[in-house]
Amino acid sequence: MFSSVNNTVEPPTATKWRVLERDKIENEYKDISDYAIVGDLKTCALVGIDGSIDWFCTPRFDSPSVFGALLDIKKGGRFGINPKEDSYEVNQHYEDLTNILVTEFRTGAGSLVLTDFMPCFKVGKAMVLSGEIHRRIQCTSGTIDIEVAVKPRMNYASVIPEAKYFPGVGYTFASETPEIMQRLALLTPLEFEQLEKGTLLKTITLKQSERVDLVLRYGGTRMEYHHDPHTELKLNETREYWRRWANRARYSGKWKEEVLRSALALKLLIYSPTGAIVAAPTTSLPEEIGGIRNWDYRFSWIRDSSFVLWAFHSLGYKEEAFSYMDWLMSIFYLSEDNLQIMLGIGGERDLTERSLPHLEGYRRSSPVRVGNSAWDQFQLDLYGVLLDALYFSHKHGGAIEKKIFEQLVRPLVDSMLKQWNRPDCGIWEVRGEKKHFVYSKMWCWVALDRAVKIANMESMTEEARDWTELRDKIRDEIINRGYDKSIGSFVQSYGSKDLDAANLLMPQVRFLEATDPRIISTIDLAKEKLMKNGKFVYRYLSEDGLPGKEGAFLICSFWLVNCLTMAGRLKEAEDLLNSLIELSNHVGLFSEEVDLSTGKMLGNFPQAFTHMGFITAATALDRAIARRAGRS
Repeated sequence: MFSSVNNTVEPPTATKWRVLERDKIENEYKDISDYAIVGDLKTCALVGIDGSIDWFCTPRFDSPSVFGALLDIKKGGRFGINPKEDSYEVNQHYEDLTNILVTEFRTGAGSLVLTDFMPCFKVGKAMVLSGEIHRRIQCTSGTIDIEVAVKPRMNYASVIPEAKYFPGVGYTFASETPEIMQRLALLTPLEFEQLEKGTLLKTITLKQSERVDLVLRYGGTRMEYHHDPHTELKLNETREYWRRWANRARYSGKWKEEVLRSALALKLLIYSPTGAIVAAPTTSLPEEIGGIRNWDYRFSWIRDSSFVLWAFHSLGYKEEAFSYMDWLMSIFYLSEDNLQIMLGIGGERDLTERSLPHLEGYRRSSPVRVGNSAWDQFQLDLYGVLLDALYFSHKHGGAIEKKIFEQLVRPLVDSMLKQWNRPDCGIWEVRGEKKHFVYSKMWCWVALDRAVKIANMESMTEEARDWTELRDKIRDEIINRGYDKSIGSFVQSYGSKDLDAANLLMPQVRFLEATDPRIISTIDLAKEKLMKNGKFVYRYLSEDGLPGKEGAFLICSFWLVNCLTMAGRLKEAEDLLNSLIELSNHVGLFSEEVDLSTGKMLGNFPQAFTHMGFITAATALDRAIARRAGRS
């Protein structure tokens, strides 16, 4: 039943042990920061610091959950593995530069290592897509009792599945309803107690060097005969895949460990069959505990994903950038009249939002939402983001054929010119009144600026001349109507005096230099009005049409680091960046927001936007420091 091994797993010296109490872990929601993720470039699972998988949607990021204790601790379902003690010590970390998660436990009776991974590697040029989670339990000293609890709850916990046992092979769980069909198989030689429908419980006793592997496979499996799940082989292949990927990074700067961890997290958020990048793998983690600002982020925002390309490129990962651009081209080619700001990861366009009233939500923050109504919002920045991504790809080795120019670039510009003077919903997707957001108008300038550059590359001089004139007209309007001389800052929208941290992107897209007096004063006023406690920057402080409040947006703080870097204020930028790094959790992951009153993470997790912002800020600051020191 158990296999014996001689090797042990040593944790990094920087990890810290924590004491957990069983009663609290089982009956109280964990902090968002208490989670890590494992994934296979199709979906991922959130694993708590206590060894419990509390969130797993399969077979895709946006599929219904089969474990959902993250959003309802009583109903949601979980897959728990932990010592059967009233309290125990734990530390959790990733194995080297991989996405293999190691959770270590210590009790008075012994110690235990839990290794979690989803097979992720290539055979030839094809990705292995096994749809499995492997959980290796290994006793490293003494004798230890381990409780394993398997409680799948299909279709967002609306169905408790039937469990069927196959001696010596494992269990199947099936939920077949008119709405959805989901099946799981648990491959194990162990026989569990079936306490109730769809719930398995087992106490395992392991002695030093003994181990047992549990494999959860989506879609069920043939159970007529014993299967070898090849855990050892898949673990080794997955380890090598991630190490090779991480070692491709062209970065060896001051924050190498943190930057590569963020890159590994971003890579996990790619849906490999299409190249789409999800904003986050979760839904409805609140921006305010008890509030209603709970959104589904398991989709691909064109803006967010294009920004991620900046981060990947800064590290030398061209394959991911070109793969994503190929996907965008396939979606929007000959479809400029049908643009939208976000898509499903398979290219789906209808992302209708609905609530799940049977779930109480994370720490009773309801409603729990699936789908996102922002999909059909009018946001002007989409034109600039798309054209910037095309230009960026072209500049760094991609090709824009003449037919792409004629059937995508030119139509995008023509469509934008019909729309650019309309109010929109802006980057922050306000659900109130549309406005003439300065950020949105800036991206209209970007659209024309990049189109001009592409036209010049393609020797389309007539278009370049006409678009240059219109580009300069938009720039003049933004400066005349979007910059308020009385307060010395670019403002959120025409005619207002409200500030917006999104304007900190102006230097990064080359609208104005960071040393321009208007940008300098915008930076300084943002620090004075939007920044709290020396590092937390709010998106804005104006009304947005929704009740309640939100935390400070971490991406905004990283934008500020970039502005300070580009303005030559390197010491200030470095101090801010170092303070922000401390906001990542025990495995180096960032959330969307931070609650200033508690210091705890808020919003969907881990957040691609935040990790992208960190990578971009850190690599740019490293380059600036090197230039100042004369090293490059």
